[in-house]
Amino acid sequence: MSRRTITGWMVAAPLALFLAAPAQAEILRVEPGVYSVITEPSLPARGQHQSQVVARHGQPMQRFATVGGDRPLHPPITRWDYEGFSVVFEGPLVLHSVVHGPHTPQPR
Repeated sequence: MSRRTITGWMVAAPLALFLAAPAQAEILRVEPGVYSVITEPSLPARGQHQSQVVARHGQPMQRFATVGGDRPLHPPITRWDYEGFSVVFEGPLVLHSVVHGPHTPQPR
């Protein structure tokens, strides 16, 4: 197998797995002494592009300024707040979706 073929497979295989994965989010619910992860298909999932989030959920109530991005080990991180949840992006891709709980500061 040629070097070019191997390189092509190294790029194509992970990309195919990424595109085939269903979109869903997991929620870690924490109550005194109880920890559980809940899958929530309606929240933005890790790896979704910002344009996909806007297409599904509309414009956020608040967009926070990007932090980081000044060095390779400090990627650009951005947070968008929606009613009831926040989305954290690394570059243009979803890193985490966070459901607001009773102790979460709400956007103003």
